[in-house]
Amino acid sequence: MSSISATNVSTSNALASLLNPTMSGDSLPAVASARSDAGMASSDPVDVVDLSDRAKQILARATFERAAADKLSAQVQSMQDPEGKSAAPDSQAGNSQASNGASLFDKLRGRAQDSGNDTEWTAGARAGDPSLSDAEFTAKHKAGLLGALVGFPAEKQQALEAAINNGTLKFQKGTDVEGYNTRTTVTYTVGGQGMSTSGYRPATGAAKEAIDAGNAIALWTEDRGDVFVTW
Repeated sequence: MSSISATNVSTSNALASLLNPTMSGDSLPAVASARSDAGMASSDPVDVVDLSDRAKQILARATFERAAADKLSAQVQSMQDPEGKSAAPDSQAGNSQASNGASLFDKLRGRAQDSGNDTEWTAGARAGDPSLSDAEFTAKHKAGLLGALVGFPAEKQQALEAAINNGTLKFQKGTDVEGYNTRTTVTYTVGGQGMSTSGYRPATGAAKEAIDAGNAIALWTEDRGDVFVTW
């Protein structure tokens, strides 16, 4: 957390340093700063980009620091205006800019929370990477996803492609879906020079109906093992 030194620095300067969105150190990436400037210049809706894991960590930390900054701001205001008089016009303008910046902050923070993935994936094979985000996983396995609907009506393929482009695919572990049935097992040859998979079992029930209707996909990948995909 950012610290405030009382040595040779006035209370107002310390507060300004803490609340300055352009401060150095663990500040938000350049793209977030650019969006903040745009948000201050206009009240129009602001497009928010997907955030990296690093940006999400910074936003989480900033949430805590922002609460401390708000508390300090209230204390300083109380000391400077003990009788509760109205702030000067310049101060009101600064508060308006701070409000716009806070609005963008809330949007970014909300997007970071919404885009999170609570599923703890386990790699299906040694070469897999279970830490991939849904977006990264989708990009890596896009061809396999689209290939699963080859032979289905064009509208089914178009619906899947739209979901891929919009980032609205939903991923579940096969073991969490009733009727998925397949439990893929990977075995390696001596020396780890090759591998084989086994454990396929046809889906049943609602899972089978969704797959047969072209509304779901059952697949195995080295990154997540058996996966049930819907959109």
